[in-house]
Amino acid sequence: MVSSVGTVSTDASGNQYRVVLSDDFSAGYKFSNWGTVYYNGLYSNGAFWWNANDVKVTGGEMQVSVSRHANGSWSAGGFNSKAANKTIKYGTVEFDARVETAQGTQAAILMWPKSDVWPRDGEIDILETPKGKAMHTVHWAGANGQDVYSAKLSGVDTGQTHHYKMTWLPNLLTIAIDGKVVASWTNPGVIPDTAMGFGAMGYVANNSQAWLGGGPNSSTPSKVTTHIDNVVMSQWTGTTTGGPTDGSNGGTVPPPIIRTIGTGTDTLVLKISQDAYNGSAQYTIKVDGQQIGGTLTAGASHASGQDDVITVKGNWGAGSHKVTVTFLNDAYGGSASLDRNLHVDGITFNGAALPKGTAYLGQNGGVDFGFSKPGLPVEQPPPSAGLVKTIGTGSDSIVMKVSQDAYNGNCQYIVSVDGKQIGTTLTASASHAAGASDTITVKGDWGAGAHKLTVKFISDASGPGGDRNLYIDDLTYKGASFARDSHTFKINGPNDFRFNEAPEGFGATYVGTAFKDSFAIREGHGHVVIDNFTSGVDKLQFTGFAQSGLRTAAATENGVSGLRISFDGESDTVFLAQIGKVAASDMLFA
Repeated sequence: MVSSVGTVSTDASGNQYRVVLSDDFSAGYKFSNWGTVYYNGLYSNGAFWWNANDVKVTGGEMQVSVSRHANGSWSAGGFNSKAANKTIKYGTVEFDARVETAQGTQAAILMWPKSDVWPRDGEIDILETPKGKAMHTVHWAGANGQDVYSAKLSGVDTGQTHHYKMTWLPNLLTIAIDGKVVASWTNPGVIPDTAMGFGAMGYVANNSQAWLGGGPNSSTPSKVTTHIDNVVMSQWTGTTTGGPTDGSNGGTVPPPIIRTIGTGTDTLVLKISQDAYNGSAQYTIKVDGQQIGGTLTAGASHASGQDDVITVKGNWGAGSHKVTVTFLNDAYGGSASLDRNLHVDGITFNGAALPKGTAYLGQNGGVDFGFSKPGLPVEQPPPSAGLVKTIGTGSDSIVMKVSQDAYNGNCQYIVSVDGKQIGTTLTASASHAAGASDTITVKGDWGAGAHKLTVKFISDASGPGGDRNLYIDDLTYKGASFARDSHTFKINGPNDFRFNEAPEGFGATYVGTAFKDSFAIREGHGHVVIDNFTSGVDKLQFTGFAQSGLRTAAATENGVSGLRISFDGESDTVFLAQIGKVAASDMLFA
């Protein structure tokens, strides 16, 4: 039995924690803990897509899988508690896990920022399994906003069930397995300091990802699963001290102060703590001699390993600068335990730690810390809107959004429908990195039924200076999105995209494929029309609707019979073309 929500515990160092999430998965998948799982969308490496069916609770455990499909594609599952607004900023997470390993796959059990801003707000990988090895990693943003990380291998056999525990404090981050610490970080500049949710995901490598050993091969099973159980997430609430350091009789020290002063696009983050005596330490912060904010009062206890986090905003030009911390109200009562002091425990500028960013201020006065800002990069011209071109003839239209990573020339590709090439060889022009897309309209006359659009990349190239890649950014047919509407071509070869031509006069919002599809319907979408939905295979994922208000009725739209789904008190409806009924298992609610 895992600890109940609300349970308070204290560790040997006096840190107190309150349980905010507890799940032994005996009651199935709890949307109140995990929200909606990951669904739809191709992952950035082009090797797999998110599939809600790859996450399930069975046998009293959470299972997150990667799966090979009949067409050779791979999908993966993922979830995170932030989808249910369950996050912590400092605290502990513990769980039991067993990870099946196979060529080209790995699991990641991790903390991900509530903001979704990465790498600025960091990432804590409690467990990753590249090439079947147990790895533990923390990510943060470098001076130029790039991903920087520190990874440590523990040598644990992840194929066996182990108990994992992450302890996350302002000045200390540890990963323990079966009670033994296997990885730790003590630099406040690399430890995330923003709210995060707990979750897990499967991962499939592509053939160029050497750190994972390349992609799956014939030895890889069609399903590889990570098993998770007994999850407990607790929020750090402060530190209990055994004796007074602030003129009180001991007790609970409140959590550190989190504060932002100043305005601007540049950011200094100072970690501050104190030795309190007959009141708290007071100080000021100046940058280049100009005070930012007023007089500040420290709150965090240095003896307890806490830190206030003071974010200083400003606009500082390229070159060298100086931040000054001045201690204002030193006090001394005749012994070391009766001495008010101020500590600067770390400073970062725009995400990069200052090499000399710590100081002990035992008496009134200021300490200077130098930092520098690089010059601005040469401004690049704005990206063009991309090529606009129409190929083929006919009354039906597919609209493709296409972009590229150019290298020693542009990407070239061929477009076919049902095996017949449309137009000649096409050349991409829009830059994927710049967020631009070519718009290619493919015209034709396609009869009712299933059809296949094929895009074939024919000019891959790579070298020390770059890599030529092709991207399908979006696909629509008669204004309706393809069920799978994006893909990344890292190497030469074709990829198929399925679409359906409905009977005359019928317009669909979404068109299903011959594979497992997940259709996301959110409150406020209005009237949604889905063609080619397969009961028992596909899923409807409803967000913002009460399951108790579900109503279904036979209906006809534009001469096509089907099933209309509505909800009490809601104006949104869903029409499933050529469907007589749906099963409860076809629908998920969040």
